[in-house]
Amino acid sequence: MKKLNLLFTALVATSIMGMTACDNTTITTIGILQIATHDALDACKTGFINELAAEGFIDGENIEINFQNPEGDSAMQDSMATNLAINSDLVFGISTSSSLALKNSVEDLGKETPVLFSAVTDPIAAGLVTSFTDHGNVVGTSDGGPTADNIDLFTEFDGIDKIGIMYNQAEPNSVIQKDEAQAECDFKNITLVDGGVTATTDIDSTLQNLIGQGIKGLFVPTDNTIAAAISSMKEVLEANDIVTVCADNLVTANGGSLGYSVDYENLGETTGKMAVKLLNGVDISTITCSKSETFPLAVRADFFTTTGIAIPQTIQDILDSQGE
Repeated sequence: MKKLNLLFTALVATSIMGMTACDNTTITTIGILQIATHDALDACKTGFINELAAEGFIDGENIEINFQNPEGDSAMQDSMATNLAINSDLVFGISTSSSLALKNSVEDLGKETPVLFSAVTDPIAAGLVTSFTDHGNVVGTSDGGPTADNIDLFTEFDGIDKIGIMYNQAEPNSVIQKDEAQAECDFKNITLVDGGVTATTDIDSTLQNLIGQGIKGLFVPTDNTIAAAISSMKEVLEANDIVTVCADNLVTANGGSLGYSVDYENLGETTGKMAVKLLNGVDISTITCSKSETFPLAVRADFFTTTGIAIPQTIQDILDSQGE
């Protein structure tokens, strides 16, 4: 009987040790890399974390989130990506450059850590994935929007036949949208003036140069550099009656005029659902990359009130159908 008691005690002790070990392994480290502080990217991160929490994966309890932000410094971003790839069970890149940095770091280390991405306009052209279904250990969501539809908004206003586009020439996603905008402008017989910049210090002079060339409208794609500066551009745009179509509703709200845009918090939530599947043991090969399917039209009424430009009835009809 004494031997049985000793055996039982030993089994209980072993079980407790096993459960403790199991509990320790359930603390999964998720590394998040975001190129810079930016309303849209911040919203994407918020949506991602909220979705994890909604499914029971809570930072500080059963997961540990390591968030890194190099504030636009590419060298620092690469260093952060390497650190996250070394120390994380799963990594998440917000923006094209952050996602690529994480993918490259994981590959360089010879690891197969799942790499999630979001706020990437064209993950195929960027080299993140081969296709939305053939993606190896990389999967996520694209913020590719309806560039052609945004360009078409200019045609709803009288007299807008020449527009500018402002974007960072170093952001691959922005260059893709510039090419899309050019194609639609050619189709609609709209002259597009290239306002690509290489640094934030170029923004003011570039905008003045575009206005000097007689633009009546401005297209702002989903571009981190221009988005960060839109508030400082607002007064100049209004003073010169420049209708500014933005591919990000937060940019529209901060200084643009209108535009069809991605809901970045929703995009982050969608990516979060992918992370939940991975955390629950789903094979990454069965998850398909995705992009937004709805692009609500946002309008900043203050622009039209300040400039006296009338909102075209066709655009008002769209707003009414959205319940705005």
